[in-house]
Amino acid sequence: MIDVVSSMMVFLVLLAFMVTWALNRISVLRIRKRVSQTQEIREIMQHTLDQSSNIVLKLDLRRQHGINLHGHLLPEEGMGFKESLQYIHPDDQHIYKDFVSRLFHGETKTDECAFRWNFSGKEENGKRKNEWRWLHNRGIAEFGNGEHQPPTTIFCTMTDETGLRKEEEEEARLTDKYRKMFEQSVIGLAFYSKEGKLLASNQKMREILKFQTEEDWYYYNKSLYEMPAFQNTINQQNVSDLYFCTKTIVIERGVNCYSELRLHPIYDENGELYYITLTIRDVTQERELYLQNKQNDLDMRRANEAIQQYETELQYLMETCNMRVFRTSFSKRECYFYKQLGAPEKTMDFEELKRHFIDSPFRQGLEEPEKYFNVPQTTLTHMRPFFHEGEELQWNIIDSAPYFDEYGRLEGSYGVIRNVNELIEKQERLKEETERANDSGRLKSVFMANMTHEIRTPLNSIVGFSDVLPMLSTPEEKQEIIRVIMNNCDMLLRLINDILAISSLDTGGIHIEPRLVDFAKSFDDICESLKERVQTPGVEFIKENPYMTLETIVDNGRLQQVITNFVTNAVKYTHQGHIKVGYRYENQGIYIYCEDTGDGIPKEAQKKIFERFVKLNDYIQGTGLGLSICKAIADGCKGQIGVISEGKDKGSTFWIWVPADIKTERRLDN
Repeated sequence: MIDVVSSMMVFLVLLAFMVTWALNRISVLRIRKRVSQTQEIREIMQHTLDQSSNIVLKLDLRRQHGINLHGHLLPEEGMGFKESLQYIHPDDQHIYKDFVSRLFHGETKTDECAFRWNFSGKEENGKRKNEWRWLHNRGIAEFGNGEHQPPTTIFCTMTDETGLRKEEEEEARLTDKYRKMFEQSVIGLAFYSKEGKLLASNQKMREILKFQTEEDWYYYNKSLYEMPAFQNTINQQNVSDLYFCTKTIVIERGVNCYSELRLHPIYDENGELYYITLTIRDVTQERELYLQNKQNDLDMRRANEAIQQYETELQYLMETCNMRVFRTSFSKRECYFYKQLGAPEKTMDFEELKRHFIDSPFRQGLEEPEKYFNVPQTTLTHMRPFFHEGEELQWNIIDSAPYFDEYGRLEGSYGVIRNVNELIEKQERLKEETERANDSGRLKSVFMANMTHEIRTPLNSIVGFSDVLPMLSTPEEKQEIIRVIMNNCDMLLRLINDILAISSLDTGGIHIEPRLVDFAKSFDDICESLKERVQTPGVEFIKENPYMTLETIVDNGRLQQVITNFVTNAVKYTHQGHIKVGYRYENQGIYIYCEDTGDGIPKEAQKKIFERFVKLNDYIQGTGLGLSICKAIADGCKGQIGVISEGKDKGSTFWIWVPADIKTERRLDN
């Protein structure tokens, strides 16, 4: 029994030992595993700390002393609490003290704060240079074993956030800058959501659209797509850049102005509408200024056109009236002449200017111009020409007026010099024409008296011999009386023709009607008729016609009238010798001549022989109109007329040339 009990006891002891050993072994393995895991975690944490810029400190609250667990913020031997405060920015020391106080008094087990730590240590010029860096501190308090015991240790993890702080400060600065730019912009700016709801607006936008408050409900509750300016222009499914000017009217807010609107959509990287920006600029004043400038430009253009017109008229006046503007300077003793507006045409000093005046008040005035030209002057003077070479004197009218400086001192004179030489000559010619008209009146009176006598003579002969004709018995006597009557009839007819011709001259000139004619045959016919008028014994009538046929376009009737007058004059003044009539084609025209051996024409009378009512011999019957009619015919045909005579008793040759084109010709010598 005892052995059984003993065996049982041994077994139980052995079993307990084995269980104890197994449990111990399991515990050892677990501890090793945990130690291994802890070591791995420690290595991971250490590696993580090495890779990061974090600093880990251990603050012993009892000793008020801190050491580095990771990093090198503190010296190797650590640093006391009071000493560490010297490295904290004075403005941030209270932050650090409050942080430690909260953890020490158990207000919280974890806490954090941010302060600036001086990382300097370098000395420059004997002074320590401060380098403040921002540290973000996270602290965990470690408490003792007793209940309600204060913490004994604070573990702090610090992160250098200086760069982040600078970025935040820069971002804040830029944000503030852009906010100021947004608010202080000279144009209205607003941001809308993609749904068209107003998100933000600047001060200028609120001024233009007359916001009642900064967040006026009318604008913040009204969609951009509902605004009148954009209703028919954009839609939410298709928003694109838009720029236009319009009149903006918002009746609810009393807005009535001309504005410049610009709409710009902002899309994200996926092409989805993100925001809509709207700018508005009040251009009412600009528009009014533009309209005013436009009106000013129009007025300016009209003024310039008027000035240009005035300048053109003045230039035309100066050119057509042979007029120039002058300006004198008494200080320089010079005179400037202007033909056009701009640079002077000519400049001359007073000494040269005086040499142009012969005897004029201007000449004496140039000796003492301050006394003579201090009042307006107008003078007609006979002087040498200013603007071209020559010694012939010319008449000029000079108008001058003084001009003064701002103090009332006489500086010089200006005015106009106008050449009136042609006007004076026209006045002289007018005087001559007046005298000639008076003479013409007298000549007409003489003509009327002569006409009465001239007409009465053939009429008396016709009437007298007609009464005698029935009383004659022999044919020879009757034939003689009939011849006398016919001659007087012919004379009367010529008188009437001359009167009609001169009448046509007085009422508008000779009418020329060129027609195609065989001038050679026409010339023969007129000569056959005219040779009967040569009845004086000892006078031979000679005809010279070099053509058998000469077809040309002329006024044949007028040329026959000229030939008739030439021959009639020759018959009157030729008492012996011959009267020769002929023509020839030369210089693309017909040259007709009538040569006689009569009384001739004095040299002094040849210039006026073709004037009206001129008779070289008042005792010879005639009206004195024939040659003036011939000259009128020559002028009407655009031809020429003249006379050749060596003087009294030398005979004369009257000629006329008129332009003509030959169509057909055949000369006698062919």
